[in-house]
Amino acid sequence: MITDIVIVNWNSGNYLFKCIQSVFTKRNEALIGEVFIIDNDSSDNSIVQLPNYNKQKVIKNYQNLGFAKACNQGFKLSTASYVLLLNPDAQILDTTLEDCTNFMEANPEIDILGCRLLDDAGETSPSCARFPTAVSMLIDCAGLSKIFPFIFKPAILMSDWDHKTSGYVDQVMGAFMFMRHSVFEKVGYFDEQFFVYSEELDFSKRLSDIGGKSYYNTDITAIHSGQGTTISVKAFRLFLNLQSRLLYARKHFKYSGYLLVCFGTYFIEPFSRIFFLLIKGKFSDIKSVVKGYRMLITKKTNHKFKVDL
Repeated sequence: MITDIVIVNWNSGNYLFKCIQSVFTKRNEALIGEVFIIDNDSSDNSIVQLPNYNKQKVIKNYQNLGFAKACNQGFKLSTASYVLLLNPDAQILDTTLEDCTNFMEANPEIDILGCRLLDDAGETSPSCARFPTAVSMLIDCAGLSKIFPFIFKPAILMSDWDHKTSGYVDQVMGAFMFMRHSVFEKVGYFDEQFFVYSEELDFSKRLSDIGGKSYYNTDITAIHSGQGTTISVKAFRLFLNLQSRLLYARKHFKYSGYLLVCFGTYFIEPFSRIFFLLIKGKFSDIKSVVKGYRMLITKKTNHKFKVDL
């Protein structure tokens, strides 16, 4: 079975180069249909420095369309039986694609597969998530999952789990999502209302609601450096994260639950975030928190961020 790979790039620098090198090995090439690199108007040389492979196609957007929309561009071009959504700061191993294909062929009831992601130090990174509730989001807003981790689990990312066993999960991280192409026929594509963050959570929830299944296999491995390309613009990254959270709550919760998440987001979390930054001595980051919330409240963002992110 053949797999197409979709990679969304925005100023990923040398990470994209290493990612593509890991993809186009002799062993992998026989399993690959096409690799679609969707570039969201990068201003660095990440696209220019790429080697040229026959199965590689670069689609260059002349403005940043957002992660969800760029993913959909790749998904709609794909014709293979399987599609791998891969972050540019990730790398696959020589056996990763083969292992994923063999596992999915042996388990036709599984729609989306995730694997164990190792960071640059070789440690296993949290890569699975649970579907949040309005109450669990409120608990996160108050920081209770950080203060009392043995009582309150994180609302979404399963950082409380060691990821050393395989099993069904609500969602696997979009850094590595190995999917049957048929999932798009079942639930459509990513919701492009999400500029970035929560789009794969929303996608997995819609799939789960109609009986679809996601599975995490700890015996299959890839590398994920985890250096998201929004790391240099903390305030805008926070704004996008909060905006996506509210959109998810509006889509999937009752109105009362949505109001509860709004209350936690606007009236509790700004203070809990600042409290934790003060405790950690990260005084310079407080400005980013204030700026991010100002963007959320006023719905006004810096024009440069709109172009670059």
